[in-house]
Amino acid sequence: MPVLAGFNIGEIRSLRILAPPPPGSAAAYEAAIRERYGDLADAWLKLYPAKDLGEAVLAAPRDAMYGWTSERLAVKQTALGQSAYLYLFDHGYPAASEAGLHGFHAAEIPFVFGTAADTPPYWPKIPDNVAERRFAAAMGDYWVSFARTGRPEAAGQAEWRPYGADAAFLAFADIPRPGVRLMPGMYALHEAAMCRRRAAGNLPWNWNTGIVSPVLAKGPDCP
Repeated sequence: MPVLAGFNIGEIRSLRILAPPPPGSAAAYEAAIRERYGDLADAWLKLYPAKDLGEAVLAAPRDAMYGWTSERLAVKQTALGQSAYLYLFDHGYPAASEAGLHGFHAAEIPFVFGTAADTPPYWPKIPDNVAERRFAAAMGDYWVSFARTGRPEAAGQAEWRPYGADAAFLAFADIPRPGVRLMPGMYALHEAAMCRRRAAGNLPWNWNTGIVSPVLAKGPDCP
């Protein structure tokens, strides 16, 4: 059974309750990460650097909760010899950007289901123009094709290749754009962190990542 999985670039922008308040300084942030992640801290700080603390505390729970889980489905499915299709929703439009909600959680839904003209009252209004209608038609076509055949295809649009050995994905930005190796290092970092949580046997996992993570001791069978 093929799978299709993905996440949105701004997942936590509309779910800020899942993000801790930014620490008071870059030094405090780095100290907290090094205390909690130990030998994984350098990899963490490379992905979520202290130069923009506001973005770091939004990106970390996004990846731990949505990015890693989506890519893990693709990785494990591929290892079974089955097709997996990974996507990143990174589509912006003026009302969402003005509200600081670019690519927010569930922002893809009106485009996938053709309801862009009928969103809830507080939803950033999607423009009714040719570009947005074409974008929505493309997303709908990919999803319908996947439901019908197990292969997401859309006439006149980019080929959406299975994840495969080169970690292929499709980014839904201004238009659908193919790529490989989404967010290099992200999957490996969170896979290692989760391995350590599982090895400890008593560390819960939800949004307690980054500066609010428990201390993750290196286990014998974890990277």
